Amino acid sequence: MLSAILNGKGRCLPESVKAGDSLRKVFVRSEDILTSTIFERLAYLDGAILWQIIGNAFRPMFLPERKIVNLIEIEFWPTWGQGRQLLNQAVQPDVVLRLSAGDPAQIWTLIVECKLGGRQEPGQWAREWLAYLAENADSESSGEIWLVALGGLMPGGPEYTVAKFTEIIRREHGATVAAVAADWSDLLKTLDRVEVSDTVNRRIIDDMKAALELHGFRQTLPMSDLIGLASHYATHGASFGALRWSDN
Repeated sequence: MLSAILNGKGRCLPESVKAGDSLRKVFVRSEDILTSTIFERLAYLDGAILWQIIGNAFRPMFLPERKIVNLIEIEFWPTWGQGRQLLNQAVQPDVVLRLSAGDPAQIWTLIVECKLGGRQEPGQWAREWLAYLAENADSESSGEIWLVALGGLMPGGPEYTVAKFTEIIRREHGATVAAVAADWSDLLKTLDRVEVSDTVNRRIIDDMKAALELHGFRQTLPMSDLIGLASHYATHGASFGALRWSDN
């Protein structure tokens, strides 16, 4: 949330917010607030855990297994000047992460575009990809570059969205984009499943899950799992009132 405020996001309150409304109502379903909250906390995690979460949440799978990972830099809403000259408009992705992974280290750049309520657009992917290449045309550093889309996907899901969008970009812009995608719910499932032993990283992950829940994303259990839980509670004499699930 701090990064959203520092970068001038959400400067005006929604018209639906009235005097005396709670902060919860002000901030819920805010794309910029959710983006900054999640990625600020991802940046606090140990590098290997950050790598694991991104690799498991997004499809198609694209990150190789690495135990040595360092987050070199994270930028929120950077504006790329060279992109403005190339495309005659401002280009501003939501987040850019630069990581080093492996030994010897390889550099990975992740250009992140988030949507909450809106839809991903192939034209926006193309602009961000071309703007990044123009911005770094004189750079001597090499490595992997990926466009990472979170939320706002086509009904067919992450891999379908990536296949359709990259084909459109190839046909209309002549560019080959390396891309992956996920819904916010995919990220929540990954956070539920990631194995973390230390309390510091666990608290950060719990914080992210709470932020996703605030914005309407809740993990629900399939009926088969609920039956197993019911058996467990019956065996141990616990009350079914301890079970909690969402209508969403």
